[in-house]
This record gives sequence, C-alpha cells and structure tokens, in this order.
Amino acid sequence: MVTKDNISIIIPFHKNIEMLKLSLFTLDDSLHGHCPEINIVANNSNPYELELTDTTFIKYNIYKINENLFWPGAINYGASRTNKEYLLFCDPDLFYTENWLENLIECFNQHENIGVLSAKIINPLNNRIMDFGMGYNRFNTIHIGKELPYNHPSTLADRKVQSACGAVFLTPHYLFDKVNGIDTTMPYIYCDNDYSIKISELGYETWVSSKSIIYHKGNTDEHNSKYENFQYLREDSKAAFYAKNKNKIKADIFECFNYMYGWIKSTDFCFQYGYYLFNFCTLLDAEDYIQLFPALGMTIINQKKIVISQRDAPHISLYDHIPSKMLCSNMPFIYFVDNFASLHNNDLYFRLRDVSKDIVVDRQCNIIFAYDISAKLV
Repeated sequence: MVTKDNISIIIPFHKNIEMLKLSLFTLDDSLHGHCPEINIVANNSNPYELELTDTTFIKYNIYKINENLFWPGAINYGASRTNKEYLLFCDPDLFYTENWLENLIECFNQHENIGVLSAKIINPLNNRIMDFGMGYNRFNTIHIGKELPYNHPSTLADRKVQSACGAVFLTPHYLFDKVNGIDTTMPYIYCDNDYSIKISELGYETWVSSKSIIYHKGNTDEHNSKYENFQYLREDSKAAFYAKNKNKIKADIFECFNYMYGWIKSTDFCFQYGYYLFNFCTLLDAEDYIQLFPALGMTIINQKKIVISQRDAPHISLYDHIPSKMLCSNMPFIYFVDNFASLHNNDLYFRLRDVSKDIVVDRQCNIIFAYDISAKLV
C-alpha cells in the first residue's frame, strides 16, 4: 500500500531555477509540512544552470550531473538513488493543487493491479485538460479529453488507459527495476508511453486519477528547455517508439470515445437520425473514426470533405466552409475536426445557424454539443 512515507519524489531538472523554485513552493504548500523524500536530479552540460545554492533547496537531496541526461536518463538516475518502495516522478514545471498527493495515493490504493498512475494534468493558461490518459489510432496518440474544461462531467472518474503522461508518474520501485526503467532511446517523447506498454506485458495497468489535479507548464512555455533546445529529437523519439511497439499497442478509438459517450448517454441529449458530416479532420486514418460514428448513435447520410492544410489549426471559420444555402437546413450536422477548440470564435455562424442538434467530434475522441461551443460552455 502506498503512503506518503514510502514514496520518493524524483524531479528531473535541466534549467530555469526560478521556475523550479516556484514549483517547489507550490509542492511544499500542498504537503502541509509533511515532506516525503524529494530528490532533484539536476543535469546540464552547462554547470552554471545547476547553481542550486539558494536556501530554498536545503531540505532536498540534490544530485548534480554535468551532462544532459534528458528525461529518461534523469529519471533512471533518480530511481537508482533511493530505496523507497514507490517512485513518484514529477516534472520541474508542475504547480500543485490542494490534496493532489492524497488523491493520487488514494487512487493507487483503490484500484487493483495498477503499475503506473498519473494525474489529471491541466493547462495553467486556461484550466483545460492537457493530459488525462492516452489511447492510439493507427499512426498517432489519442489524448483523451484534451482541451475539455478540467471539471467536465465526462472526466470525473478515474480511468484505465493504455498510456499516460510521465509529467506525473507513480509506480512501484520493484516494477520499475523489473522493466529496466525508462527507455533512453526515446529521449524527447513517448518514453512514458513506452513504460506503460512494458508494464502491460507483465499484466499491470495504467490509470489516471480524476481527483489528483496538477498544472503543467509544458509546451505553454515557449522557453521550456525541452522544446527550446531539443526539439530535433522529436521525430526520432516517436519513430523509435513505433518501431519498438507497433505490434504491442492497440488502436482503441472506440474505447476512447466511450468515456465521452457514457456521459452523453446520462444527459437528456438525443442523437438525431441522418447527420450531414463536414469532415475537417487532417488525419490519414480519419475514416477509421467515421466508420465508428453509427455505433455511437450518429448515422451519416451525406458528407463533405473540407481540406484544412494545418494539423490542429487554432481556428476554423465555419462560414467560410459551410455553404450558405445549408445554414437553415433542418438536417443535423456533425463537424469532425482535429481539435474542437478550433470552432471557438464563430459567433456570426452560430447566429446564422441553429446548432441545437449539431455535434462536434475531434481526433482526441471528444464528442461535444455544438450548442455548448456556441454558448461558450466548453
């Protein structure tokens, strides 16, 4: 059983001391004086980035390595420096909320056979979900629930998922050692996904906690050292993951949809018969999603493909793409997009079109009422 006393918190740190100090301030504040073992693995080929001499750091175990270990190397090193029964990896740009650790521990102890557990990870700029469990389509990761408000009703229960975000990872030490830790051949991304796949081969599960809520700066910070200095490793890391795991991961689009679909069935909303589909999605395997729509209650009778030249376009102006003669149609529409948030700021369109029966679906398996977007409820 996990307790605060048998956990070692391991924080890999590369640079930006002020950010780390702020993160630690929120960590200390959330722990209310009960301080578990905290190990900071400070690694950078530039030693001036590792001058953690402030009194802020006195209470922590600091390990300084004058080379770039990247996330996997720093995590593996930190794990080797502790004898605690459980390892809790926490990125240096996290900001912690009340009871995050208590809720994480409760979730781990509540569900049998957990091999790794992550939190509900929130964008600090807009209170929307960054990561709350992952699945897979044929070529990419599905970030289930991405961009939903952090307290959306479909996200209020713990989830068993294929993979989860390593910004927060709670795992048994013995299991970490048994699978040889984090794979260092994926230094930029997907090494956390790979860990979930490795433990699943041994019969262990990956879960995410709905009540453990943590803000993560991540790619919202343009000066994040990972994105600023090492983005050239991105494609190689993804390629290494798929080369290693292509026969181990499962395309589970339908299962990912079911988290949202289960919530929709609990509301008064009724799917209509005979939707007109406007397909804005840029995925090569978009048809895999569309073929599942009828099983989810959305029957397509006609559709139009609309070419969008940018993956996850920040904004799509609907009145530029939907024929004006269709605005007053009684036929319900489905707008299939990469990211449902791209349909925000379509106020004129939503004045011209009654969207009360329309649906928005995106590649992260969100199913959204178009009216909720028009009313700025999501």
